[in-house]
Amino acid sequence: MRKLIILLLAIFSCILLYLFSAENDVSVIGAHYDGSTAQIIVDKLPLTDSEKISWWKKNQSEIMNKYNIPSGDRTPFLMVVYAFGDGYQMEGDEDRLCFSDMKPPKNCIDKNILMMIWRTRNGGVKYQF
Repeated sequence: MRKLIILLLAIFSCILLYLFSAENDVSVIGAHYDGSTAQIIVDKLPLTDSEKISWWKKNQSEIMNKYNIPSGDRTPFLMVVYAFGDGYQMEGDEDRLCFSDMKPPKNCIDKNILMMIWRTRNGGVKYQF
């Protein structure tokens, strides 16, 4: 019984540690801007919606500056965060998003949307998961 309790506490501790450190482990692989929307590619996002929003708010300026995505009143209407998944791939027959600012053949990713950030008409922000 004592071993079971210790094991459960260890598992619970590992889960808590993962949840609290997951936000810091997000790596932005790249970003693409086509004049109206921005596509941001990451390895993963935090688990909960509130952690995802918090991550975006903390990292938005840095990402937009690094990848030359306009900000302020010129902020894209839609920003989509994609999972990098299996990396850049050839277009093929699969449902992939291809980037015109990259040379083929490996200029596409699988369309695995993790989060969408919408700029509303009244200047607000809407998140969709």
